[in-house]
Amino acid sequence: MNLMIMKKKISLIVTIILINGCSLSPGMHMETKSSFFDESEYVFIDSFKEPIKLISISEIVDLSYKNNYLYKIGIGDQIAVTVWGLPEIFPVTNISPDQNLRRVDANGNIFFPYVGLVVAKGKTQDELRDDVTNRLADYFTDPQVDVTIARFNSQQIFVLGEVTKPIKLNITDVPISLSKAIGESFGLNTNTAAGSEVFIIRQNGVEENPLIFHANLKNPSSFIEAGNFYLKNNDIVYVNASGTTRWNKVISQFFPFSSFLNSVDNLTND
Repeated sequence: MNLMIMKKKISLIVTIILINGCSLSPGMHMETKSSFFDESEYVFIDSFKEPIKLISISEIVDLSYKNNYLYKIGIGDQIAVTVWGLPEIFPVTNISPDQNLRRVDANGNIFFPYVGLVVAKGKTQDELRDDVTNRLADYFTDPQVDVTIARFNSQQIFVLGEVTKPIKLNITDVPISLSKAIGESFGLNTNTAAGSEVFIIRQNGVEENPLIFHANLKNPSSFIEAGNFYLKNNDIVYVNASGTTRWNKVISQFFPFSSFLNSVDNLTND
């Protein structure tokens, strides 16, 4: 009889422990970093509720991206606008190239005579040319307008970690692949770089988790994939150090993303 009572008590205690273990009091959260997640495939960042899964660049290489790529004008870009055939109003000789430049202001606009303010941000070079041409047509017959992006200042990518020279690269009307970005930084540091641990951190919208891509540049086939993986504005390419197993912790230091971009921008400008 005593044995039966003892079994019931033990059973009750175990049940209470299980119930308490499954409940969360206010302000508590479940530990997401557990054996359920493979640390070699996920990045754990305190500011995000869920771990972020690494994406191999081989999974998302889009061979059509380069052919369909169109640069979108941004704040800080400098635009050259030339009107041909109206030298009395729009002279094209005896002026310096800088006199013909229009900088995209903080509101995304440029100013041009007879046109006034025109939105440039978010448009392609051809779209801006069409806008300026159509508005000049209100004053002139069949205006011949040429619009080019003279200086690309609005978009950039960063290459950091174990490369020969950490750099910031401006994105232009020619897309930048991962392999080109590594080449522009004079390659991986042959003494310190872990070629199998190259990561690309990409902000994926203000309210969304970032995307983190992985490339194994020790694998020859990955060099081909890296040549077809194109970088986007504010991408951070990070090359881990050989012998460092804590790459997960290192990547987590890139967040909050916006504040890190400011510090890394200063770093590459030094």
